Amino acid sequence: MLKNNCKKMLQKSKEFLKKDKNSFSLANTKELQELIQYHSDLYYNKEEPIISDYEYDILFETLQFLENKFNIESKQTDQVWAEIWESTFQKVKHSRPMISLWNTYNEQDLSDFDERVQKNIVAAWEIHEDTLEYVLEFKFDGLGVELIYKDWNLVQAITRGNWVEWEDVTINAMQIANIPKTIPYKKYLEVRWEVVLPISSFNSLNEIAKKEGWKVFSNPRNAASWSMRMKDASVTKKRNLKFFVYDLANFDEFRLEENISEYYDVIKDLEKFGFEISSYFNKLSGIWEVISAIDNFWDVKKQIDFEIDGLVLKANDIWLWQAIGFTEHHPRYAIAYKFPAEILTTQINSVEHQVGRTGTITPVANLEPIIIGWVTVKRATLHNYEEVENLWVHVGDTVFIKRAWEVIPKIISVVKEGRIENAEIITPPKYCPSCENEVIKDGDKVRFYCPNTVDCPAQHSEKLVFAVGKQWFNIDGFGVKQVELFLELWIIHNLVDIFKISEKSEEILELEGFKEKSVENLISWVEKARKVEIATLITALAIPGVWKKTAKTLAKLFYSRESLIEFPYIIEDLVELDDIWPEIAQNVVDYFSNDAHKRILSDLSELLEINFYKKLEISADWDVSEYFWKKMCITWSFIWEDWAKVSRDDLVKKLEWVWWEFVWSVSKKTDFLLAWEKAGSKLKKAEENGVTVINLQEFLNKVQ
Repeated sequence: MLKNNCKKMLQKSKEFLKKDKNSFSLANTKELQELIQYHSDLYYNKEEPIISDYEYDILFETLQFLENKFNIESKQTDQVWAEIWESTFQKVKHSRPMISLWNTYNEQDLSDFDERVQKNIVAAWEIHEDTLEYVLEFKFDGLGVELIYKDWNLVQAITRGNWVEWEDVTINAMQIANIPKTIPYKKYLEVRWEVVLPISSFNSLNEIAKKEGWKVFSNPRNAASWSMRMKDASVTKKRNLKFFVYDLANFDEFRLEENISEYYDVIKDLEKFGFEISSYFNKLSGIWEVISAIDNFWDVKKQIDFEIDGLVLKANDIWLWQAIGFTEHHPRYAIAYKFPAEILTTQINSVEHQVGRTGTITPVANLEPIIIGWVTVKRATLHNYEEVENLWVHVGDTVFIKRAWEVIPKIISVVKEGRIENAEIITPPKYCPSCENEVIKDGDKVRFYCPNTVDCPAQHSEKLVFAVGKQWFNIDGFGVKQVELFLELWIIHNLVDIFKISEKSEEILELEGFKEKSVENLISWVEKARKVEIATLITALAIPGVWKKTAKTLAKLFYSRESLIEFPYIIEDLVELDDIWPEIAQNVVDYFSNDAHKRILSDLSELLEINFYKKLEISADWDVSEYFWKKMCITWSFIWEDWAKVSRDDLVKKLEWVWWEFVWSVSKKTDFLLAWEKAGSKLKKAEENGVTVINLQEFLNKVQ
């Protein structure tokens, strides 16, 4: 019955989200009231939401519009939705309700908010403020908790619950490291916090949960909430929870006692008491300065190890709060600016098994299209088949999709109660969807792959797309569509044919969408790409496990065209090198011993101008065993002949050419520091760690 009700409510939610609010009837409004109550209970009490926060906000705002439109006297949007749910913790009441904030998702609403604030001040006190001062801070996506202090000490902790009454979690709050157990303030104090779990800790927790078969959390907020409400307080202690103060229940008493007139100063005073506050806490002049700060906030957000879903804006002058006023639901002097939706729900229509350049097969979900952050999302990766099993995801499921900062959309959780009957289970394919070779599981790893590295069309296409990409050959005009089209029409067969593309110019000109100028540009880009570093070429070959750093290590084994074609090394030789594991060594040997690959390498070596590494030439007094495969750090710059400046980048290239590795900092593992006479902290650190110091003159004299 519960599952059927969930399906019904989920379907009704989707229908209402698609409807224009002006098309709702009075009967629809009553249905929407029931729907909001249902979702509130799932979110606040059961902590198992089946729609995203953004979707809930849209439904809530629609209901508010309809209640006003139909003059409904008892507005359920002004009432508290959550009911007390069964809990192991004692129920207690807040001295004052923990009301929420009104949300907005666009800058125009912020401007309108500022205008309303100004009007309320004028209406109440006949005072006009040309430029209001605001405070901007994080809106953490966590669990609201109130901490009560008496006679210097923490005496009680209460969760937010239904904003009036909820659970006493004092014993668990005592386990959190950054909660002060005593404060330098004897009077009564009710501090309101947001408890959050760092993203790094959340990921670690879920990794352990997967291995041990425990509950896997869908997001850091749920993990923080459950961690705060554990029966065993020792478990809470291990969860690395963090608390950030954002408000006081007895705000007026405190500010009057401390003679404070600004919200900014209240929070800063709490910081002096030992409370941790938001690391982003700024005082700004006027709404346009606020909007400018929000526009410039994106780089800051990427560096934060916490889930935040927006920024909170509050009028700074506390004396104006009374004039600005409150509603039953939220204060009018504050508003939450929520970021463009990063998490939404949609449905999996089908699943494709995508073959990558190294043969790895990845399940990719085809979705009912949704717009997240102004981008239409139609597909999302499921990463691997272990992830499919952990999520317990089926075709037809309603799922939560996350997309942030141009990252590939990801399925983060499934609404299992909303699953359709006879939903299709997702399993690894038995045969490669591209070449029909039998799929192999990679030992005890999660990887399933196609072993046909030479003739699998999908691997072939992916390898070429990878090779011509910006990080490697960087051939403009050779994108996914061009590579797939040219392969399909037999214009190219492999990487060699790309560097013979001028021979196919007439054939390409006959294709739709290709003009003479575009073909000339394509040929020009190919010509520029002929000059290539050996390390870049090795990476572009897409050998499994060989990425930039490993390719640089391998590149030093090649001195000529002959060494590239007739690879003289065996696995035992390669594992002696830095960063070369036995598995990678096996992949490298397999690649270079393959006859088809040898032919391609032979042709490429004729067509390309490859910058090979040179053999290390050492003077008579240079001990080879002492200076082979060493790590070297370099101070910032050197003064050399005729006062010309030698850059660190140039020196790094020289080091790499002579088989050494450049490292950014000095440690006990550093073999040498290349320094000049005015070197500072690095020279001192080298001396402390017993690192050999040489100067530029010595380096250039010894290495020819």
